[in-house]
Amino acid sequence: MVGFVPSAPLLVSDVAGGSAPVDDELRDAAIDVVGKVCAATSGDVIVAAGWSAPGEWAGDHTWGFEGFGVRRRPVDDRPRLPWPLGIGDWLLDRAGWTGGRHYLAVERATTTADLEAITGVLVAGDGTARRTEKAPGHLDVRAEPFDVEIARLIAVGDAVGLATLDVELAEELMCGGATVWRWLGGLVGSAPVRRAELVSHTAPYGVAYFVGSWTF
Repeated sequence: MVGFVPSAPLLVSDVAGGSAPVDDELRDAAIDVVGKVCAATSGDVIVAAGWSAPGEWAGDHTWGFEGFGVRRRPVDDRPRLPWPLGIGDWLLDRAGWTGGRHYLAVERATTTADLEAITGVLVAGDGTARRTEKAPGHLDVRAEPFDVEIARLIAVGDAVGLATLDVELAEELMCGGATVWRWLGGLVGSAPVRRAELVSHTAPYGVAYFVGSWTF
């Protein structure tokens, strides 16, 4: 099973601070989807996210948001994951997952693998950041249609569509999730998605967030 969740630090209540209640619905939806992935997983959960330095991290790493001015309590001295992977790890903790974890940061290239050997994948990524004038990248009229198409691809289980997302346009629209969604599309390939669900597509701060799942 694949779960789609945002990689937004605002999901973490301590990072969001006083605005945390505003995002309760998004946070709860993400935790619920992660819980379903965990329930369907018999092996390790793979947390994947886009990152400028690709690589793999074993389960001896953990989340930490000191870079956002938030110290972890209680203190945990394990080495830190890149923050997008840390969001996935934090969500696994919130969902009560006690099984194995593996972390993967990907770049542009799509990757194929034996999907049957993977029982749980958590994909953390955000849509465009140019949906409104107050968005991080300010308004670009191409952003909303781009996000609407991503929402459609998730909703119908179109892995080929994700694998062929326009990388150059995604970069112009500050779509951080495009890299990992392309990776997922390459991973799934032509494997049929038995059930696809888009739980949420919102853009409360001019940045698009998606929550959904695919079952094979």
